[in-house]
Amino acid sequence: MSVSSVKSQCWIVALFIRDDGERLVLGDGYYEFKDSQQHFAANSIENTIVNVQGGDGVYLAGQVKRATSQNFDGYVGDGTVTKTDIEYYRRQFLAFFRTGFYYEVVYVFPDGTAVKRQRGFLTDSPGVQEIWQIHPEYHVALNFEDPNYYSYAENADGEETYGQSAKIKLYNAVTGGFPYDKKGLIWDARGAICNPRLGGTTTLNIQSINTVFPVWVVNGLADNPRLENLTTGGSIQYNGRVAVGQTLVIDMLNQTALLNGVNVLQNISGEWFSFVRDINQVNYITDNDNAIDSRIEWQEVVF
Repeated sequence: MSVSSVKSQCWIVALFIRDDGERLVLGDGYYEFKDSQQHFAANSIENTIVNVQGGDGVYLAGQVKRATSQNFDGYVGDGTVTKTDIEYYRRQFLAFFRTGFYYEVVYVFPDGTAVKRQRGFLTDSPGVQEIWQIHPEYHVALNFEDPNYYSYAENADGEETYGQSAKIKLYNAVTGGFPYDKKGLIWDARGAICNPRLGGTTTLNIQSINTVFPVWVVNGLADNPRLENLTTGGSIQYNGRVAVGQTLVIDMLNQTALLNGVNVLQNISGEWFSFVRDINQVNYITDNDNAIDSRIEWQEVVF
C-alpha cells in the first residue's frame, strides 16, 4: 500500500483539546483521516415533540437540534515509519482519549479559519488495530452536550481568544447622562451640562445565531461582584473580594471560576446563564461603588 493511498482527501484538520490542556491533532501527520471520513456530523432533528409556530404563522414540526455522536476514523502511521514507531503512536492515541475528560474539537480549514465544538465526551472506547498491520486503523467517537459550532481563534501561546467582547458598566455607579443644572449661568446659555452616562444597565446586542454562554472577567477591586441578565432572569455572584491586581474569570459554559488562576468555585452562587440572541439587559453590581467596569467575552455560534 502506497503512502498516497493512505493520505486523506479531506482538507479539514481536527485539533482535539482535552480539558486538562493536552492536545492531539487528527487528520494530519501520523493520524490521517480515512478518505470517507465525514467531519461535520449533522445535528439530528427531532420532529416528533411539539408543533412550533414560525414567525410567518406557519406551523413547523418541533425542529429541535439534538447532538449526535461524531465518529473519527483514520490510519496510524504514514507507511514510512517502523513498527516500533507505529506502536508508539498507537499508545499515544489510546492514552489521549480517556474517560473522565471533556474534549473540544477545533476544525481548521484550508484558509486558516476555524470553528469548534465543545463539551464532548467519549461514547466509544478508542481503538487502534494491532501493531502487525502496516497502516492500523483508529477509531474514536465523541458525543457533544452542546450541539453548536462556534467561531474559534487562538494566540501564539495556544490560548483561545474570543471574537466578541463587551464592557459591562458598574450598575451602582450611575451618574450623568441628563441635564442637571439650572438655566441662566453665564457659561451655560442652553441651561444644561450633559455628562456622559456612567454606570446603570448595559444593553447588549448578541448577533450569534443561537444563545451563547459567555466568559465574565472582573478586575479588582470588587467586593461580591454579581452579574444579572434582566432579559432571562439569570444571575451569578462571586462571594468574596477580588483585590486590586487580581482577576476573576467565570466561564459560564465550562462552569469554572478562577481567581488569578486558582479555583474558587466554592465561592460561586446563582446559576450559569446564557445570553439570548438579540437584546440583553445586563447589570453588574458590587458592594463598592468605585469598582471598575467588568467585561464579557464570547464566541459566536456559526452553525
